[in-house]
Amino acid sequence: MKLFRIFSRNMTKADKEEINTLSHWEPLHHLRSMANKPTSDQSPPARPTKQAVYHYRQSRQLDSLVCIGEDPNPDMGFMARMLTLCSLPRTDPGTRLQYKRQNGPYKLVMIAGGDNKLPFGNLPRLLLAWVSTEAIRTQSRELVLGSSLSSFMHQLGMYSDSGGNRGDRTRLRNQIDRLFNAHVQLIYETPGHKATASSAVADHTELWWDYKKPEQHTLWQSKIRLGEAFYNEILSHPIPLDMRILKAMKRSSLGLDLYMWLSYKTYSLYANTKKPERLTWQRLYRQFGSNPDMADDHRTIMDFRKDALREISKLKACWPHLNVNTPKGCLEIRPCKPSIDPVTSGSLRLPV
Repeated sequence: MKLFRIFSRNMTKADKEEINTLSHWEPLHHLRSMANKPTSDQSPPARPTKQAVYHYRQSRQLDSLVCIGEDPNPDMGFMARMLTLCSLPRTDPGTRLQYKRQNGPYKLVMIAGGDNKLPFGNLPRLLLAWVSTEAIRTQSRELVLGSSLSSFMHQLGMYSDSGGNRGDRTRLRNQIDRLFNAHVQLIYETPGHKATASSAVADHTELWWDYKKPEQHTLWQSKIRLGEAFYNEILSHPIPLDMRILKAMKRSSLGLDLYMWLSYKTYSLYANTKKPERLTWQRLYRQFGSNPDMADDHRTIMDFRKDALREISKLKACWPHLNVNTPKGCLEIRPCKPSIDPVTSGSLRLPV
């Protein structure tokens, strides 16, 4: 297996500060060594928590990402452009029933539907990628989810059979209810022009699954019908993605957001031969951070920068062409080939 060169293990903190470009980063071995770091001989290893056992192991994730980078056969998927520019809540919004996220002229407003709360975390992102992909594939608002919960979970890259209050089945059921019953408003506004489109994510749902028996097939297929405005947004501006990368990054909402956004951003620069674009970490935090009101807090921004660079480092393992630099205070996105060749996606109206 092809290995990436790595940082020197003896690198000092000052040395690290001098590294100002991710194109020279080859952090795979560094991340793997941290994942497999032995415990001290002076104290017995701590017993793994249920959460630690449950979560996707980092070393396994890195191996999966490297294999994706070496495999030229992608798994074609899509995401609506608006959802790559304006992300969903990453953390639990609690009792809030309305969510707003703005990125330049684009604004996403989501309102909880029925007796549900707002969707959040990684599962709605995986669900929306599946929805967008199926809408493009079938060219229909009517999407069939299947006759068993287990088979649908596998389509999302979920292979855990855990139940209980915090198990995958329970979490998925909760987020399906929140997402498919939510109402979205998509807004594009510039000086002298404003355009809006509003609809439910799904204006009809029919789910027959038995969540206590996920492998049991039902007599009827579970299905949803997308809201018309939401469906039209998907068809008008589909962004090609590699579903293998989404599934490998599935444990990180930030990693999923960065992958989808960089897929849009890098190709836009690449296809239109534009110059590299620099964005401050404050601006990126307002776009992806869990609490945009904290964008002026230095410690919050530094913590976000560290988390973002960790996820970008993982993406470089499976997307070797990804070309981003880190000049002081900024993330610089350079034109590069996308993780999946748009030619293979057929005729698309990619945004510019």
